[in-house]
Amino acid sequence: MSLNFDEKSVTSSPRLDEVNSLILQAQVLHKKGDQDASELLYLNVLKLYPNHVEALQGLGLICFRTERYTQALQHLNQALDIAPDNASLFYDRAILFQTQGEYKVAIQNYNLTLFLDPYYTNAYLDRGLCFEALGEYDSAFKSYESALAVEPSFASAWYNKGNLLKTKGLFELAHHCYTVAIAINPDFWAAFTNNGLALYALKRYEEARANYDRAIDISPQTALIYYNKGNTLRSLGNLDLASLCYDKAIEINPKFTEAYANRGLIKKDQNQLIQAIDDYTTALSQTPDLLEAQWNLSIAQLMLGEWQKGWEGYELRFKHSELRQSVGAREFECPLWNGTQSLKDKKILIYCEQGLGDAIQFCRYLPLLIDIGAQVIFEVKPALKELFNSFKNSIEVIEENKYSSSFDYYSPLLSLAKAFQTNVNTVPPTFEIKIENAKLALWKERLNNRSKSLSRANVKHKRVGIVWSGNPLHTNDHNRSLDLQQLIYHLPKDFEYYVLQKEISTQDQIALSLQSHIISFPGQLNNLTDTAALCLQLDLIISVDTSVAHLSATLGKPTWILLPYCPDWRWLMDVAESPWYPSARLIRQRVRGDWSSALEQVKRALFEF
Repeated sequence: MSLNFDEKSVTSSPRLDEVNSLILQAQVLHKKGDQDASELLYLNVLKLYPNHVEALQGLGLICFRTERYTQALQHLNQALDIAPDNASLFYDRAILFQTQGEYKVAIQNYNLTLFLDPYYTNAYLDRGLCFEALGEYDSAFKSYESALAVEPSFASAWYNKGNLLKTKGLFELAHHCYTVAIAINPDFWAAFTNNGLALYALKRYEEARANYDRAIDISPQTALIYYNKGNTLRSLGNLDLASLCYDKAIEINPKFTEAYANRGLIKKDQNQLIQAIDDYTTALSQTPDLLEAQWNLSIAQLMLGEWQKGWEGYELRFKHSELRQSVGAREFECPLWNGTQSLKDKKILIYCEQGLGDAIQFCRYLPLLIDIGAQVIFEVKPALKELFNSFKNSIEVIEENKYSSSFDYYSPLLSLAKAFQTNVNTVPPTFEIKIENAKLALWKERLNNRSKSLSRANVKHKRVGIVWSGNPLHTNDHNRSLDLQQLIYHLPKDFEYYVLQKEISTQDQIALSLQSHIISFPGQLNNLTDTAALCLQLDLIISVDTSVAHLSATLGKPTWILLPYCPDWRWLMDVAESPWYPSARLIRQRVRGDWSSALEQVKRALFEF
């Protein structure tokens, strides 16, 4: 920047090269971080030349970096009064406004910067960030594109463009942008990190891990990279290494709340629930309103049987945006019933939430509502309507959004456990599900006809239902489901086996066609009422943790439930019985991901059955 002095001041002041020397010294000290010494030199220059633009700008930047924003703006404004065509001054002023959250004013200053200097690429970049802050994503995108039009090799513009695309869920396009940024600047650790996030979202976990490793090589003391790598390793099932990554993130930044919370998830997955609770508690001591930690703390408490504590936190499923969607949160004009308001002669709507198994398990609370005088409307998913029609004498069963009358209160179904203050010793009995005689007769005939087709020489009369996989869309299905071939290997052939699954993959259909002692009913299990009628014809049901397990146990049939190493909270820990289902037997994995010991236990138990 040229220095603007009038001739009179130059002739009556120290030599110009002395002023330039002071400015150079101030700039060097400024870059080194010695703000006080730099500020003193700029002030000395201004004593000699009060209108020295470069000194005013330097003072403005020092005041900005020391958070004296009012003074910073005064110095920059004074400089602009002297040099109104100086693009860098408008840029500095834009940064100042942006830092204070005045994004619209910042954009105006970036626009002035670019009017004076259309090649000022950083102005395009930072203007894009302001647009993003205002939610004007299209304008932000155009700003980054403008920067790249001026300078195609501007790595930061590719990076910011990638961040915007990632925010919009366009992970493949974001991955491309980060890849270009990295090609331009191979030491751009933040681009490697965010590329890892995009790849993680695309479930390309090994590639994400490789990007985090490269970021760590470049910036080994950045806690965020270890945290993100830990998340990826958890998805890969490598819990020990994931835990080490969270350890390192916490070592670098002991206030890294999310790292404590996610390390707690690892401890929970490893069934180290006390340690998990310690991590959740630490996270909450730092950030009391961290919903993820509050929610996961409640899950650990429920797993340990500390239900009075756990039910409180379990209600947070309606506050977390992602959980709200997954559990099917609903809201109504009438009040939520929390267990304290009188329901005598009042109508209450209970709506099903989460999965079909949850509805079957928790419908047991409906009679308790009737006992305290309530008129109950039970809103269910269409798949449950016929099954729950047996309630119709005492409970109005309707499909979703088909209520015709008003009601005084409402409650999500699973919230009734908290409302009735349920603990492991006060679980209500299952509610009897009745199947019509015609449906029972139909399935009895079907089984008898299929049984006749079996060779009876070496076949016991015991009939066993089997379920080996659940809904593939379930977030934990990869842990709770097992391989059909592995199950078949452990099933003694001197029993009759009946498939209770409605959905069977093509590969499993081929495997079943080779097993004459395993009978399936393709296209005949139309709904859960059919499944219930089939269950009632059997002597035993063996199932992974799915709705069929809840259904058969509710019907009172002997039910062996195969549970993954880290089970769902409702099955508690290290017990073979369930307070929810007297007829259920819980058979657990003893090694994470390994069903061998559990299936061997099933095999031995079948011989004794």
